[in-house]
Amino acid sequence: MNLLVTGGSGYVGASILKRAPQDWQLAATYLAHPIEQANVAAFCVDVRDANAVNRLFDTFRPDVAIHTAAVMNGDQMMSVNADGSRNVARAATQFNTRLIHISSDVIFDGAHAPYDESASPAPLTPYAESKARAEEFVRAEYSNPIIVRTSLVYGFAPMDPRTRQTLDGKFSPLFTDEFRCPIFVDDLADALIELALSLRAGRSNLHSPREIACFDYRSAPQPLRAPRNDKSNSDAFSVLNIAGPQRLSRYEFGVKLAKAFHVEPRFQSALCASFPTPRPHDCTLDISRAQKILKTILRSVDEVLKQN
Repeated sequence: MNLLVTGGSGYVGASILKRAPQDWQLAATYLAHPIEQANVAAFCVDVRDANAVNRLFDTFRPDVAIHTAAVMNGDQMMSVNADGSRNVARAATQFNTRLIHISSDVIFDGAHAPYDESASPAPLTPYAESKARAEEFVRAEYSNPIIVRTSLVYGFAPMDPRTRQTLDGKFSPLFTDEFRCPIFVDDLADALIELALSLRAGRSNLHSPREIACFDYRSAPQPLRAPRNDKSNSDAFSVLNIAGPQRLSRYEFGVKLAKAFHVEPRFQSALCASFPTPRPHDCTLDISRAQKILKTILRSVDEVLKQN
């Protein structure tokens, strides 16, 4: 298996590379932070550079690409998250690479939770808009991607930046009325590796309507462009929610982390409704489909904290 991970120096990308089977050939992109894992072919590639992305695919010839590269703030969000995803999807099409695209629960407006795979994006924030646009571009450029929508990713070895900031009191206030489904990074990485292996093995049920939701772009409420020519699946794309099974407010999650690490909470509680910038209140994802088709166990925050 030749596996390419974009954003391999990011938190999720790095975990995928560490947990991938030893006999796989691994390649990854980075930009600001070099990758030092010995068994990974590291390429300094800006996903906004279509020519560089094409050269990478031509050089490595991946069987599967997991596209994790993204930024969460700044003026480059739309170009990196949306245009970069389009470039990766185009290259995957050109080089016959199976594509797993990582999206987010925050593409929803938070008013109609829980969200299953048939839910349509309704972004409220610039980051959410960039991720929703990325999904649209991927669907337009690639005939049958798997779009994985996930939630707050956390982990301890190493500790993710958000958890460290929360424990240090630098991520405050935490909202009591904003709900997510946090997922442990190892569980997410294992689920993505399982999907990659299934795609490489040609398990067609990953694109079966009974297994992963398949949608006709013509019935979607937003204007979407049709995927490129694949007559066997030309009107469908696939979405899978992979998140934790436990719905928690941001404040509840912070309290659990502080208790687990035996530190006094250094953050304050607040109401999302009082925040000046609109935010989605409840992005709870329905993960019943993932729990049905994946062997990987998606653990709750309580289960992870008890086991770590």
